[in-house]
This record gives sequence, structure tokens and C-alpha cells, in this order.
Amino acid sequence: MHNLSRLSAASFCLASLAALSPASAQPRPPATATAAARPLTLREATQRLQSADPDEITEGVDALTRIGTAEAVPPLVTLARSGLPDDLLDLVVTKLGILGRPEAIEELGSLMRHRRAAVRVRAVTSLSQIRDERSRPLIESGLRDSDHSVRAEAARALGRINARASLSLLQRAFERNIPEAAESIGALGDAAAADRLLESVGHSPLSVLLPGFRRFLDRRDLTDPVKLRIVEQLVSRSPTTQVKAFLQEWVRELPPADRSRARARAELAIRQINDAPAPGASR
Repeated sequence: MHNLSRLSAASFCLASLAALSPASAQPRPPATATAAARPLTLREATQRLQSADPDEITEGVDALTRIGTAEAVPPLVTLARSGLPDDLLDLVVTKLGILGRPEAIEELGSLMRHRRAAVRVRAVTSLSQIRDERSRPLIESGLRDSDHSVRAEAARALGRINARASLSLLQRAFERNIPEAAESIGALGDAAAADRLLESVGHSPLSVLLPGFRRFLDRRDLTDPVKLRIVEQLVSRSPTTQVKAFLQEWVRELPPADRSRARARAELAIRQINDAPAPGASR
């Protein structure tokens, strides 16, 4: 009887020590932990989109974006048409652009007519991320949108996709009060386009024009004489501190080995332009 009592006491001590050991102190992972860490399959991600939980829907959208195949597009299109809350619809439209799949073009074109301008802006952005010629005319249509934010994004997007065929449209857009077109004109235009933009100096704010001229000056495909003319005309038409600061920044970022005449003219202008604002200087 005495031995039995000692055995029971020893068993109790061993059990107590085991309970205090590091291995036992760690909580066991839930049975679903491994499954949760594994990327969702196409089927699982699609099933998440049918949930009433916004977090699960977001999880499914993110998973489909990571999968990235053509088969990932139809579930997202169906979801976009299901009457989502604004934040989830915004997410889906953005993800269709990140996917970059041409299969999404038709739906994004339809979303260009959505009642909310924010959705139309995202549709334009997403179209610009898809390398397909069908995107360009849809983006161009954004230049005629009733909302300025959509028109502005369309103008920027045409520059991002290097849409040289859209140059004349961008020039008309700029002249019809879409100032964001100036930068895309600088990215796409030739010498004649630069001259046309220079005609706006004194009529449009420099804050609008200078980003376009910077794009012209930074391009490697434009000759030194074209850049020289831009610098000369800027200085001649608007010898202001704003132009001086613009030229200083451009020269500062040029390679040290640059010995172009455009650079030399800019450096001369920097020395000649007074730091005091000229009367009636452009904004």
C-alpha cells in the first residue's frame, strides 16, 4: 500500500513536470493553420467571392490576383457586376488592372460608364496597365468624360502607354482645359508639338506647362537643337524665377558628361535671370 502511494505521487510529479515543459507550454496550432497558410486554389478563391463576409471576399480577390491567369478574370467580372459596396468595387477594378489580362478589357470599358467618377478613374488606370491596342480608344474616350478627374487620368494614361497616335487628341484636350495633357504631350510629341506648347507660355500657368517641357528635355530621342529651342523660348517668353528654378533642377540632374548646347544655354539663363520675381510673372 505504501509503495502504491509512492508510485501515485511520482506519477503526479511527472505529469506536473510535463505540463511545465516548453513543448507542452506552447499552444497547439489549430487544425486549419496549415490550410490557411497554403495559397488558395482558383476554385477556393472563387468560392470566397460568394461569401457575405467582406474580408473573405477581399481574400478571394487577392488570391485571384496572385493566380493571375485568364481564368481568374471571369469570377472578378461577375463579382464586379453583383452590386458590390463602393470600397469592394474599387478594389476589384484596381485588381483587374494589376492582373493586366486582356480578357478584362471589355468589362473595364463598361465600367468607364459607371455612375461614380472614382470607378471611371480606376477603370482608366487599369486599362493603361493592359498591353493591348484595344485599351487606347477606351482611354481616349475618357478625355470626353463629364468629370475632370477622369479626363485628367485619361490624359496621363495616354502618356504612360506611349500612345503617339493620340498626340493630336492630347493637344486638343490641353487647349480645351485639360492641363494634365501637357506632360503627356512632352512624353510623346515631336519638335512641332514642342513649338505648339511653347505658344501657351504667357497664356497658361507655368505650373501647368513646365512638367511638359521637362518631359521634352529629358527625352533621349529628341535632338539637341529641339531642346535648345525649348530653353531659349522659355527664357525669352518668361524670364522668371520659376523658369530659373526649373532650369536649375534640370541642369542639376543632367549627367556630368553632358556638353549640349541646350545645357550651356540653360546655365547662361540661370546666371542672367534675377532672383526677384518679374512684374506680372506667370504663375
